[in-house]
Amino acid sequence: MAERFRRLPAEQLYVGSTPTPGLEHLPTYNSELLSFAFWLFKKGNRESTIHRKLKILKYLKGNIEDMYHQILASKWSDGTKEYGLITVQQYADYKGLKIPKPESRAYHNSELYVPNPTTIKQLIYRISNVKLRAMCLIAIETGASESEVFNLKWKDVNLPNKTIVITGIKGHRTYQYPISDELCTLLMQIPKNEDRIFNLKNSRTINDWLKNYVKKLAKETGNNDFLKIHFHTLRHFAISWYYFKTKDVVDTQRFARHCRIENTLKYVHIIKQWITENEYDVVYATNKEQLTKYLKEGYELLTKTEWGYCLRKPKEIK
Repeated sequence: MAERFRRLPAEQLYVGSTPTPGLEHLPTYNSELLSFAFWLFKKGNRESTIHRKLKILKYLKGNIEDMYHQILASKWSDGTKEYGLITVQQYADYKGLKIPKPESRAYHNSELYVPNPTTIKQLIYRISNVKLRAMCLIAIETGASESEVFNLKWKDVNLPNKTIVITGIKGHRTYQYPISDELCTLLMQIPKNEDRIFNLKNSRTINDWLKNYVKKLAKETGNNDFLKIHFHTLRHFAISWYYFKTKDVVDTQRFARHCRIENTLKYVHIIKQWITENEYDVVYATNKEQLTKYLKEGYELLTKTEWGYCLRKPKEIK
């Protein structure tokens, strides 16, 4: 592979994995990056992996710490940010610099944006594309990731029973979820042309479609918080919202399909930041039966919202 890098014209060095968003048109690689490519090759990196890492570095400017800041401030998805930080860390190792990689995972990032229910509702009803709206509702109702939604098959859905099975990947368990009437109606509108529900070329298409809508909403409403929403944000919202309603960590772990309870506990901290009135527990009742139950438990009715009845009582989360 090293010989191949030396032989190829610079413009052909872009053949490989799918480009990182925004990195499609770049000038030729310089000798420093080519030397780093040889270093990666000796470390056992595949050619397609090396191409992607070179594209990321070509996009970044300044010293190592500047590169870290540029990645964290970007609008890339959590996964792309993590990949970029790892690349820069390897580049620092190659240069003999000992600069630790910052934490980028959403539940460690103090700048994490988890939309509130009203924002999510506004987004869902702005989406006119039936497939995308269905995919987003699946993520919201089950916490499914982009790849899990992409891989869904018709055999995973039972419309008469209103259930869907999400087959876990990347450490997630497999679990069956109830789904709403609204989601069932959307799924019934999608033609059954093949085994998979969503006939897309690759999973990245989902996030690309969603980006178009969040840009429209940000422009229409003047609220740039919409630009912080990626498809994986919907999974973070789903888990946060589930814990917000139940206050049950074990049940939330089951919902999130986490193999380790430690991963679920991180969402408790998100919810603590989510509740603006720190002295209260806030819950939502979706029907009058739940409303009666919460009132008996000592909750005070605040208002009726588009998500149901909002109630509160003195906070018990420690």
